[in-house]
Amino acid sequence: QVISSILNLQTSYVKDPNTLNILKESQDRIKSMSFIHENLYQTKNFSSIKFSDYIVNISKNLVHSYQIFDNFVDIKYDFDEVDLNLDQAIPCGLIVNELISNALKHAFDEKGGTLKISVKLMGNNVSLGVEDDGKGIAKDFDLEKTESLGLQLVHTLVDQLDGEITLSSNGGTKYLI
Repeated sequence: QVISSILNLQTSYVKDPNTLNILKESQDRIKSMSFIHENLYQTKNFSSIKFSDYIVNISKNLVHSYQIFDNFVDIKYDFDEVDLNLDQAIPCGLIVNELISNALKHAFDEKGGTLKISVKLMGNNVSLGVEDDGKGIAKDFDLEKTESLGLQLVHTLVDQLDGEITLSSNGGTKYLI
């Protein structure tokens, strides 16, 4: 909360839109991590969290923080019951934060659209999907060579989790981890 408040105070002194955007993205990342701690303290279970509750919290916060989309983005959830420990939940939460932020910033025009988020158990593995029905991405886009800090972070976190990521764009964008 203290770090987020400091960043918020700092925004009142910044006039450059790009710098303001960077501060806002940093605040969203910090909020994403703070939701895990809130969940832990509320349930009094310090070993794992119910990941679906965490994702709903993150997604609603992000849609609210990108205020222009409050009435334009319909979020659909498809969850299996999945509990993650802290070492898994924090990187997964940051991944979800980045992918939802990207969709809200780039996928939709003023008409809005639908964002689908799924978490599925597949044996001993968990599948995480974030999909939008927006504009899609350029055909020559290479996730491994992107200069986007957010997507570089996603790639690094997926590696940290020993996961794999696939990206497809066909009438929108779909990330599957």
